[in-house]
Amino acid sequence: MRAKLKSLSPSSKNQQSINTVHQITSLVKANPHIITIATYAATPSEINLSSLHSALPNASLCYPKCSAKGQMEFHSVTDPKEMLTSNLGIPEPIPESHPLIPPHSIDLLLCPALAFTTDGKRLGKGGGYYDRFLPRINPHAVTIGIAFPIQIINHIPTEPHDLKVHRLL
Repeated sequence: MRAKLKSLSPSSKNQQSINTVHQITSLVKANPHIITIATYAATPSEINLSSLHSALPNASLCYPKCSAKGQMEFHSVTDPKEMLTSNLGIPEPIPESHPLIPPHSIDLLLCPALAFTTDGKRLGKGGGYYDRFLPRINPHAVTIGIAFPIQIINHIPTEPHDLKVHRLL
């Protein structure tokens, strides 16, 4: 899967990112109860959602901060340029200047992964951060897997504790 992702052209990645942001924006505008959105800072192999800030100026966007203990928390971020790159190479919020968002207040969680199945099973990238975080969010929150079409496959080995995402974009 990593080799397939590296083979995607920058223009293809950019167009898919634009399309995905448009779909998310339409979903949020059609569901006014969605206020707090947990998103992510994209790596080069992920769909870039940074334009959600301009597309959804009234939404509260929050980004993950990962700890050395394998835990993840989300912090409110108004400008993604204010984040610092972690030792994992991922931009993360600075806890001292970005307020912590309680997991139960997240209305929509946009979840990256290495691969998904059409029924929402996910294969993460090996850290288990989302696996530990997903059970903590509001049970009424919508979880959406964000993926390029090549990341959607027929089978992923899962364990009983693995949670599915509700939808894929």
